[in-house]
Amino acid sequence: MRRNLGRMAEYHDGLGTAEPAVREPFELGLAAMRSCRWDEAISHFEQAMTRAGGVHLVALHNLIGVCNYTRGREDDALRDFEESARLAVPLQAKRGRAQALNNIGLIYRDNGETDKALTYLEDSLILSRELSDQWAVAIHLGNTGNIWHDKRDLDQALECHEQALTISRDIRDQWGVASELACIGSVCLDKGDAEQALKYDQEALAVARSIGYRLGVVTGLAHIASIYRKKGKFDKALAYEEEALAIAREAGHSLGVAADLGNIGLDLVNLKKHKEAVPKLAEALTILLATGAADGPRQALTGLTRCEDKLGRERVERLLREFGLDEGQIADLLTRTDHTRMRRPRPKSDGQLGLTTDEE
Repeated sequence: MRRNLGRMAEYHDGLGTAEPAVREPFELGLAAMRSCRWDEAISHFEQAMTRAGGVHLVALHNLIGVCNYTRGREDDALRDFEESARLAVPLQAKRGRAQALNNIGLIYRDNGETDKALTYLEDSLILSRELSDQWAVAIHLGNTGNIWHDKRDLDQALECHEQALTISRDIRDQWGVASELACIGSVCLDKGDAEQALKYDQEALAVARSIGYRLGVVTGLAHIASIYRKKGKFDKALAYEEEALAIAREAGHSLGVAADLGNIGLDLVNLKKHKEAVPKLAEALTILLATGAADGPRQALTGLTRCEDKLGRERVERLLREFGLDEGQIADLLTRTDHTRMRRPRPKSDGQLGLTTDEE
């Protein structure tokens, strides 16, 4: 499942020097964001909006959108960013519009609309370059690189990430450095150079840990897990994913939680621990289907189908019930697994899927 989740661009313009009725709740909201208390942050920003106007509203809609996105409320986030972008036009707030367009692009990427996402990111990049906003340019380049990665144009992806890394280092943006090192590692892995990938990912993880960048730590751990998974070392991959999951849960990052859960479930399948895999895959699917994410449901459903092949439908139904799904949710998931089974090629043997005949 996807390793590069993209980087949101925040916009604060003027809020730090606004009148106290706007500035004080903004500062409380920003502190809540930095502690990953997303709903609390939204409440403070909404309080600030009752007294704000003009460019301050552009910024506050952006910040609320970032919080909603991280919590997995992508429809709400899209409305927030679209309103931020709309308000920015008559106010000539180019910087605010650029950040909003970047964030809209990330949501379209999550929904699998990569061409549409690329258009938004290219527009945001043009605006940020006009403003010589190097911090934003690096973010937009990195997110553009992720889309080229999705499109399997690895050379174009690498070029974007290397440019973003150079800028991030030049402006001493350690968050950007951690993000781009991890993205370059991911490209190297897909180019077939696992050792070079591990070098980049370990450096990314060290930087993220050193600055307390929790979502960067999650990404670094997940990337290293991917390397071990590709090497067939599923026990090692599982250990890294479990650490990543704990931090993603703590940070309230829904898509990160879903990706880690899905990958843990797939690792458990490959380790022939199908009973343990079912609730992990079910929770991942619950999040992914609720957010409308395009990447992830297919892989998680494939894993659940493999569990059903091994355990039988009745046992999987019982496990899903024990996990807490109601009968309607169970029926929906099993219908989806049936569709997945019909679409997949029939394996020649269980060995091709990394399975054996006995459940641990």
